[in-house]
Amino acid sequence: MSESASPVHRVVARALRKRMDPHGKLIVDPSILKGVEIDESGIVELWIRPNHPHCPCCLDDLIDLRSSLKDQRGVLACHIEIVGIPESERWTAAINE
Repeated sequence: MSESASPVHRVVARALRKRMDPHGKLIVDPSILKGVEIDESGIVELWIRPNHPHCPCCLDDLIDLRSSLKDQRGVLACHIEIVGIPESERWTAAINE
């Protein structure tokens, strides 16, 4: 992150750095967090590959992550896209409903 990063970038980065998945792995691990985009209006997009595909506690945790990011100051909306697992579109739909 550059020195000119917006406050929203810093808030989201801080929230993600502290977050662990239900199995004890940091969410910022490159095997889990595949991408982050934050536009100037405060819309956050995350691309995530769950470490344990189709684990119910991982699904609940990602729903909670989305909710907690949306509650951060400056975040207008949050969309989590699940990638790299079978039927990822179903996970994506469940998390973002």
